[in-house]
Amino acid sequence: MSDLVRIEAVEQQHFREAMSLFATGVTVITTSPPSGPAGMTASAVCSLSVDPVQLLVCISTHLPTHDALMQSGRFAVNVLGEGQGEMALRFATPGIDKFAGVAVDDSGGVPVLDDAIAHFVCESRERFPGGDHSIFIGEVVRLGMRPGARPLLYFASEFGTLATAEDAVLKSWHDRGAAL
Repeated sequence: MSDLVRIEAVEQQHFREAMSLFATGVTVITTSPPSGPAGMTASAVCSLSVDPVQLLVCISTHLPTHDALMQSGRFAVNVLGEGQGEMALRFATPGIDKFAGVAVDDSGGVPVLDDAIAHFVCESRERFPGGDHSIFIGEVVRLGMRPGARPLLYFASEFGTLATAEDAVLKSWHDRGAAL
């Protein structure tokens, strides 16, 4: 294991580098104000409460999705699964039609990605300032999931997946050139 690097004068780049070592799931936040659907890739999402059922999302105040969510008052958190890194990159890219060719269900008032492994449709209940982000508290009014699906992960500025013990054994055999 490498030696711990201690940094006393924290700068943005140090913070980003250290946070990249925190593995997170990858989501797409979607909303639909009168001007049309908006969405963005996010990892700053977490459960908040089970009574009432709530979660929170943190969104940069500089992004169009922030203003769209403020207008809409509703949003969906779409959890991405293995193999959906391209979808994550699509929704992280500014200035494109992120929904072109993407299958969605908007029957609940916000676009839900058909291929998400889980989704949570929320009514925005509160918003708090958080530096250059807003923290939105959403009450979950509808959800869907694909039990057994495996998530897309983000770690060290790269997408990855979970590996089972069996996966590790097979990779080890492959790397050593062992025949099955």
